[in-house]
Amino acid sequence: MTYLAAPQRYKNTPNKARSQDNVKKRIFIVDDEPKIGELFVTVLRRDGFDARSFMSPVALLEHIDQGGMPDVILADLMMPRVNGIELLEALQERKITVPVIIMTAHSSVQTAVEAMRLGAFHYLQKPVNLEEMRALLDKALDLYDAKKELNEIKSTKRASHSVERVLGSSDGIERVRQTIRTLQNVPNTIVLIMGETGTGKNLVAKTIHYNSTYNAGRFMEINCAALPDNLLEAELFGYEKGAFTDAREAKPGLLEVADGGTVFLDEIDSMSAALQAKLLSFLESRMFRRLGGVEDLRVTTRILCATNSNLEDKVAQKEFRKDLYFRINVVNLYMPPLREMGPDVLGIAKAIVGEFNTELNRHVQGFTADAEKKLLEHKWPGNVRELRNVLERAMIFTPGNYIDAHNLALAPAGERDVAESNDGRFRFPPNSSLEDLEKAYILHTLKTTNASYAEISDLLGISKKTLWEKRKRYNLDDLTDR
Repeated sequence: MTYLAAPQRYKNTPNKARSQDNVKKRIFIVDDEPKIGELFVTVLRRDGFDARSFMSPVALLEHIDQGGMPDVILADLMMPRVNGIELLEALQERKITVPVIIMTAHSSVQTAVEAMRLGAFHYLQKPVNLEEMRALLDKALDLYDAKKELNEIKSTKRASHSVERVLGSSDGIERVRQTIRTLQNVPNTIVLIMGETGTGKNLVAKTIHYNSTYNAGRFMEINCAALPDNLLEAELFGYEKGAFTDAREAKPGLLEVADGGTVFLDEIDSMSAALQAKLLSFLESRMFRRLGGVEDLRVTTRILCATNSNLEDKVAQKEFRKDLYFRINVVNLYMPPLREMGPDVLGIAKAIVGEFNTELNRHVQGFTADAEKKLLEHKWPGNVRELRNVLERAMIFTPGNYIDAHNLALAPAGERDVAESNDGRFRFPPNSSLEDLEKAYILHTLKTTNASYAEISDLLGISKKTLWEKRKRYNLDDLTDR
């Protein structure tokens, strides 16, 4: 009986046979005819693979259950007791995702195609052509390596955004963690995250994403106050070629790019009424059109929203659509400010010090008693973002292993009320140009209020578009860490 197609000229393929760490790729062969298994083992070992044969799927599965994991499986389709289809099902039950190449006689090709529908990578027709087998192995190994790398990235992301990374033991933070855990098994629920600037709304949004069924897709974030309405609409929904003057080619929006994943809309209250209506239509139907498009597109993108404003007040003032508010307020999370978290401030501060020790190559062990007292007394108008900035500076300039009170560059007690009272304690820088004064005053307003950009434009008496232009000109986002 012929097992391999002939004649074949041997070609060594050492590159695919070894992984990057110089470990041979492992190929398992399953065939109830021992001579076939021996022939494939000989050929594959000659190619540089670590090959091993099994006479039945049962023997293969027992070996895998004991810890022997292959990179690719070559399996005969028609075998007694357990056939190739049943082997695929057994692997799926064990959540084993290695590529499986089915070997089959000509009369069983249709069954092999069915095996591919059930998860097989591909099939080889007997007698097996060696070059075809090598090409399939190359493709299977490339696929498996890419999947392993992607899974490792996802695993790292999930670990770095575990629910336990939402730090604090206060009742408010425990409610946040419990809600995130509840959301893990609830598909596509819209979540509204509320809280002052710097309280960690972005962190919570990522935590919800990476601990949900949507973690296989992408996490895309956009600050609705950072763009004028026309640009925000184009970023969200995409556009077709020729939709406007500079649309030289079609571009998918974030809702398309994140299909199967999550879009996080920060400062959602900054949306115009027209864009709010378009977003509501999408949330109701899960369908939309690109700008300039005629085709309705459907996606499964999950939407998370955040605001540092009181949306109920904005609805009452007719600045935010009531129907959109009800639609996005299915589940809401409140991120408490640091001043309400008591001793949690110290726990969060110590965790941040640990992160900066790695980033700055330092070995700071903690705080002196005076420093801890100062951290607890400060009102933290900028919340966790302010705390991170203060600690980063302190660690850069702290010579020893403990941060002392004088290392913490905090505003004096009498100045802390500026952010909360917004009483206009702005001092004009001497010898400054009109442009310098404008930049300084906008910065003062940004740093001493928890308002959104839309609210700040009202405070300054300018339009959102004008504020956006000044943000870009003065590079305000970098200066305020917004």
